[in-house]
Amino acid sequence: AAGVAVQGADGDAEPVVLGWRGGGARADGGVYSPTSPLGGAVLGRFVDETVTYELPNGRVLEVEIVNVEMPAS
Repeated sequence: AAGVAVQGADGDAEPVVLGWRGGGARADGGVYSPTSPLGGAVLGRFVDETVTYELPNGRVLEVEIVNVEMPAS
C-alpha cells in the first residue's frame, strides 16, 4: 500500500493509505481503495499537484498532495 498525505482547504495535512482494508496497511488517517473518489484522484499523481474529486453526495473537494511514500520492495 502506498502512503499519501493530502492537504485540504482547511490547511491540515491528512495521511491516507491507498490499499485494501485488511491488507495490513496502517496509517494515522484512513485506508482508501484506489477505486474510491479520493484514491482515484491521487493515484498516479505527484507531490504539489492539486486534484479535485466528487463525493457520492455530489460535493466536490480539492486537495493538494503534500507527500507520497511508496512501500519498500
